[in-house]
Amino acid sequence: MSAPANTHDGLTPRGRRTREALVDAAKDIFERDGFGARITDIAEHAGVAHGTFYTYFDSKEEIFLAVSQELLEEFFPAAHTRQPRARDAWTAIENANRQYLEAYLRHGRLMVLWEEMPGVSPGLSDLIDDARATVIDRTRRAILRLQDHGSADTGVDARYAAHALGGMVNRFAYSWVAKDEGFDLDTAVTQLSLLWANALCVPAPRPERRPT
Repeated sequence: MSAPANTHDGLTPRGRRTREALVDAAKDIFERDGFGARITDIAEHAGVAHGTFYTYFDSKEEIFLAVSQELLEEFFPAAHTRQPRARDAWTAIENANRQYLEAYLRHGRLMVLWEEMPGVSPGLSDLIDDARATVIDRTRRAILRLQDHGSADTGVDARYAAHALGGMVNRFAYSWVAKDEGFDLDTAVTQLSLLWANALCVPAPRPERRPT
């Protein structure tokens, strides 16, 4: 995985604050303007001189990667920490889908930018691929645990299911934001979780059918 050349190493406390201000400003400007964002606007939004930008980053691509690293750490926290065990399989599925959708909606504009512009920044594709691979592997292991406990169909291949079901939720979230679909969060969580549960033969509560 590639990383920006300029990191926090060797920076003074003031330098770290300035770098953080630039990354925060870049996040806002990229969300507003997409990859057409200008370094001048990022520096102005951070409250620093244009030339100060180049003390910390070599290019727009490099700060975009720094923004991506920060957001992916927030977006995929479960990939690095062990989550509390849910009381049953349905609750575990529902919790995972809710966490994913909430994170996607918080950073929807940037998530759409990542989906639509792969490879736009050096190292970005590898960064996202590594994060997704970690989450897919965690999902695969979670499915295997459900199967070991007799809560899911053992005829389902956990690796295939992790890719397919994870991809379904990701594509749903992308369409929600990119196409401005008028979905409701609670309903989306329930319906996606039902699709997960039905695919794995996990017992699930049956919600009341709502008119579409």
